[in-house]
Amino acid sequence: LRPVWFSVPQTVERAAAGMVGRQVELAPRSYDSFARAQELALKVSLSTARSGAEVEILLHQEPSIGIPGVLYDASLVLAARLVAEPSLLGSCATEHTRVLELGCGTACAGLVAAALGAQVVCTDRNDRALRLAADSALDSSLRGVSVERWDWTDKMPESCVGANVILAADIVYSDECPKLLLKALDEAASRGCIVLLVFKLRDPAVRAAVQSFLSGARKVFSEVVALPLAPISSVKVQSLGGDVKPAFDLNTGSLYMYRLRR
Repeated sequence: LRPVWFSVPQTVERAAAGMVGRQVELAPRSYDSFARAQELALKVSLSTARSGAEVEILLHQEPSIGIPGVLYDASLVLAARLVAEPSLLGSCATEHTRVLELGCGTACAGLVAAALGAQVVCTDRNDRALRLAADSALDSSLRGVSVERWDWTDKMPESCVGANVILAADIVYSDECPKLLLKALDEAASRGCIVLLVFKLRDPAVRAAVQSFLSGARKVFSEVVALPLAPISSVKVQSLGGDVKPAFDLNTGSLYMYRLRR
């Protein structure tokens, strides 16, 4: 496989041919890192000389609840991009910047957005994941975070109205996801709203689902563009005991970032 040039946007469509012959995970959403997943809490530190931003959050995990209970690479990548380039949240992230995270799981990206100054609503359909997010916000001393249960088959909660920026990481992983996610975004994204997404292409089925989502998004949003994975902040993930855990590997060529504009 050829290396990925992180300063150039890599599109899912260009990656299609590269999936042939690539080693893939055995399950559509197996843990990205078992070393991370076995920890009940992680200390995530992100910093960059580019913007001078430094963020540290305490992230609670609960591996027993499965997918929503652990940190995934895409969420960590999205968080690292926000720290390296806070302007992704707008010209200046303040308490007037309203951020909505969809399918938040452990809410790494949403919590980092809050640490950068935004008011954040973290949503998931899993109540236990929302408790993890709330505990992480509290233990990270983040005041501008609220959590809300939202199953995309239900009506959007009132607390989700008015977002300037919507975050979503690794939430397209089956053929059912594109339609439901597009429905949620159509409800939540008002005119001028920015949507930042990071996908991880684990296998051809996931790639097909992401392509289906992007095709549908182009009918709803005025702008659908691939973004580069650079600049990106330095990332350190540790157990509470100080053991260093894996972050993410951009050289796999499986991570892609997109921006949508309503």
